[in-house]
Amino acid sequence: MSIKLSNRLFFRQTRNAIFVALTLGIVISVGQIIFDFYSEQKRIDETVHQVLNTTKESASQAAYSLNNELALRVVKGLFEYQPIYSAQINDDFGRQLASLERPPIKHDMEWLGPMIRTDQNLYTVPLYAVGGQTVIGEMRVLVDRFLIAQNFLDRAGLVILTGIFRNLILAIFFGFLFYFTLGRPVMQTIQNLATIDPNQPGKTHLHTPAGHHEDELGLLVRKLNSIMADFDDTLQQRYMAEDELKRNQNTIRQLNLRLEERVRQRTSELETANKEMEAFTYSVSHDLRAPLRTIGGFSNILQEEYSEQLDEQAQHYIERVHLGTQKMERLINDLLKLSRTTRGEMHRKDFNLSALADEIITELRQNEPERDISVHISPNLKAYGDQRLVRIMLENLLGNAWKYTQLNDEPSLFLGLTDKNGQETFYIQDNGAGFDMNYADKLFTPFQRLHSSKEFDGTGVGLATVQRIIHRHGGEIWADALVGKGATFYFTLPRPFTEFSA
Repeated sequence: MSIKLSNRLFFRQTRNAIFVALTLGIVISVGQIIFDFYSEQKRIDETVHQVLNTTKESASQAAYSLNNELALRVVKGLFEYQPIYSAQINDDFGRQLASLERPPIKHDMEWLGPMIRTDQNLYTVPLYAVGGQTVIGEMRVLVDRFLIAQNFLDRAGLVILTGIFRNLILAIFFGFLFYFTLGRPVMQTIQNLATIDPNQPGKTHLHTPAGHHEDELGLLVRKLNSIMADFDDTLQQRYMAEDELKRNQNTIRQLNLRLEERVRQRTSELETANKEMEAFTYSVSHDLRAPLRTIGGFSNILQEEYSEQLDEQAQHYIERVHLGTQKMERLINDLLKLSRTTRGEMHRKDFNLSALADEIITELRQNEPERDISVHISPNLKAYGDQRLVRIMLENLLGNAWKYTQLNDEPSLFLGLTDKNGQETFYIQDNGAGFDMNYADKLFTPFQRLHSSKEFDGTGVGLATVQRIIHRHGGEIWADALVGKGATFYFTLPRPFTEFSA
């Protein structure tokens, strides 16, 4: 694994170190030179004034005596100091007593001219008479300051060059230091990481580079070893889980095959049972009803055509035969309904349960117009299910409420919606005969009746049919009652999470 040199960590650190070192070196050197420059300016001023003060007395005598020859000797004496390239002595009226000039010496420091004002080259010394009170003239000289500062400027350039060279040497030194202490150990660690087996990471142990056991790199290596060990354990557990999953999948596949075989067997058994049920239904519909119709028909003939020839006892027997055939007919019809509720495909949809209940109540009123019963049905009750089966269920529940309130002076029944354990629950309530809750477990068992046939007519099949319809919809039904106070039947018609045909 190779990394471009300019992207390596040690190279970037070295580059940053060089940049910082050079920048700081130049800034510090320039600052030092500027400070030394102004110090050198002060030294130059002191030197020039010292030269002028040595000739000041002679210049004062020349000005006092207006001696041009003495003034000229003084000026020539000033020219012995090479940086002075112009000098003159004036009296107190501004007249020149002596003046000399020579061309300034050419040198390589003229680029520094803007840093020094012109008036800094001019030095003026007042000349006093004996006693030092009266000004009798002045001495003016022009000085080449760069010539005086030549040594300083040469030294300043050397300082800058040596500073840059020194910083370069330090930067190169730090570059090698970064490489051997950081760059190479990191690259060795990266190369070791490249040798890790991805299937068995815990088998590879990274070695800490020499000299880095206690620093961040050593901590990183130890952490990587720990992570790889944990990852190896996790990976091995995953392999074991995958093997276990494969074994479980094989087991599940075998169980599914067995289950499919059992389902096929059960399906075949159910198909056989359905065929037997169909045969039974056909037998009930035809083979049992035919003799009943014959018995009923002949009993009607005896009542209608031979009633005058029969005594009262015989007519009573014929009447009992007639009533028995009617009861048997109702029982056969209830058994057929019970059979049909457990077979056939269901067609679920949304419908108005209140409207369906209103239709059933209307039919009950038409069959018994003499009954005066108070009926309260909550409006717009929405239900979801097979409307045909739900109608059979409501016919039984509302019919029972209608029947068991016939002995009440002020009969009433209610159909509404409530909440039970967070689930929408329908209920049908009446104030009829009620029943003993100790026998509630027999309520939905076929042919089990909690009232005698002398009190209330019935076959004992209706509530069993209701329960089967509710269970086919995935719902529940239960009842609450008091003897002589009425009963309340609760039932649910839940909407399935996944639509399917029962």
